Amino acid sequence: MTSEQLIIFRKAFKIATSGFINLPKVVSLEKITEIEFYSEGMRGGHKVRFFVKKNELEEFYIDLFGSDDYSSFHKRIEKDGNIIELNNYKGQFGRTIYPDDPEKTESEHLEIQKHNSELHKELIEKGLERDFENPAFERNNVIKN
Repeated sequence: MTSEQLIIFRKAFKIATSGFINLPKVVSLEKITEIEFYSEGMRGGHKVRFFVKKNELEEFYIDLFGSDDYSSFHKRIEKDGNIIELNNYKGQFGRTIYPDDPEKTESEHLEIQKHNSELHKELIEKGLERDFENPAFERNNVIKN
């Protein structure tokens, strides 16, 4: 990766993480990197996992998944620094309740659960969510900063 590409990624990464986390000085092209940052008063802190790969055109990109005490995000940073919002968890800020239609309430809640379950599996497969059932993957493929 060129130094120019790294500069683009550093700027976009800071924006993608709402200014809380910087791209490390050394970026692995083979492993997933996990960063945790706690500011005063935070319970869960700011966390992000990311990897750098090449697409079918041999262009570098970064996929990242992060969270803080209040929400999560799933994004891709393209070679030009463009940030794309990827599929993310639903229902993070509450779920709609329809007092006059409990069946609709239940149906929407089940749809959200299904979506979140499928996304969780996808994020584990990508290595962007911790796989508690596979500690060997964590030991062999994740750099913790």
